[in-house]
Amino acid sequence: MNVFRSLLLIVIVSSAQSALAQPLHWMGQKKPYKWQFGLGWNAVDDDGRDFCQPFDTKQSWNAPPFPSRLLVDKYLRKGFSLEFAGAYNNYKQGKLINDSTNRSGLFISADLNAKLSFAPLLYPMKWLDPYVSMGLGMTHRDAYDQTVVGTLNVSLGVNFWIYRNWGIQLQSSAKFGINGNFYTTNSDYLQHTASIVYKLPDRRDRGSFQKKQHKWTKKRPKFKGARRAG
Repeated sequence: MNVFRSLLLIVIVSSAQSALAQPLHWMGQKKPYKWQFGLGWNAVDDDGRDFCQPFDTKQSWNAPPFPSRLLVDKYLRKGFSLEFAGAYNNYKQGKLINDSTNRSGLFISADLNAKLSFAPLLYPMKWLDPYVSMGLGMTHRDAYDQTVVGTLNVSLGVNFWIYRNWGIQLQSSAKFGINGNFYTTNSDYLQHTASIVYKLPDRRDRGSFQKKQHKWTKKRPKFKGARRAG
């Protein structure tokens, strides 16, 4: 999938430029959350046809009907966070897997990604939180002769914060196999996810900010001595 590798370089360069251009006075002053957790669904497109018919869900997508993905996200600073995600899937015979319909078996992926949020650029529109992420992962697929491969991940996603700290996350990831020859491997695939997410506020950070801000307003108590006898 040489097209994937060209897009990979474009995303890396664009992300670096966007990170340098973000307004620092909006970022790093207060953490939008401390931890983020998610539970959702994943669909794997592993048909081996690059971007040919990417939305051929009937023939190419493998998607369990039950929740099959977990994610944990730790906020760092200035829009950056670190995410661990794991997903389960099952390749069914009859689906197109690497140009074949005779493959089937268990699919498990585990990924560690660095994320960059562009939400500060959209302030004060707090409900919309687009991001990009890059990282490394491991994928197990019974349908292949080499069942376990390492991957280089590039993802585009968005969080829609719909009620307080609850939201919906949509994400598409291109995963490039890094085993063997990087330019000829057949280990590449796409993974699309939809998750329900919850962000845990950083109360310690917010409390320390308020304490520092209002410290000067506290007045020292006055000492009231006993009146002298006349």
